[in-house]
Amino acid sequence: MELPICTFDLKSGILCPRCEEKILRGLYDDLDIKIMKLLIDLEKELPKLAKTGYVKTVDSADTVYIILKEDTLKYIDQDTVYALKKKFREKLAKKIKIIEDDKNLSRFIEKLVAPARIITINKIWLPDGSEEMRVILDRMRNLQTTSSVIEVVKKVKHVNLRIDFEKTGWLERKVKISEKKPTT
Repeated sequence: MELPICTFDLKSGILCPRCEEKILRGLYDDLDIKIMKLLIDLEKELPKLAKTGYVKTVDSADTVYIILKEDTLKYIDQDTVYALKKKFREKLAKKIKIIEDDKNLSRFIEKLVAPARIITINKIWLPDGSEEMRVILDRMRNLQTTSSVIEVVKKVKHVNLRIDFEKTGWLERKVKISEKKPTT
């Protein structure tokens, strides 16, 4: 498995200067180290993990999101993914969601919010010169909390995100107007 921290460092518990620098810069934290150690241990039981790569773990209020490298989940069958989630759920006592990283931000967000459907994504330029992404989701199929999704995108992609939901009010008003009988 391709890991950002040396395998020897993870097994020994002592970090080399290069890996220690990654921790000090805030790229990885204790949860990332714990997940990487678990992945090394699970690689013996689940040999298909050897073809995957690790990116980041984000612990939100209700779910732990494990982000793997782009195009690596295709090497793992669904039974292995289920076994992996089960092992992590036992160790962390939280709901687990395993997601593939993607260079394209909109596809990454789409994987993150699935099964919810993205209606639109807009880039907003704020008066202070900063940028923010605005995502409008289908309210009916949303299973994640918006704060969790915002936190994951901020930590993995370093993008400020705002989430809104599709408004159906105009459609309902249109139907009511057309049902009215004309007055003569």
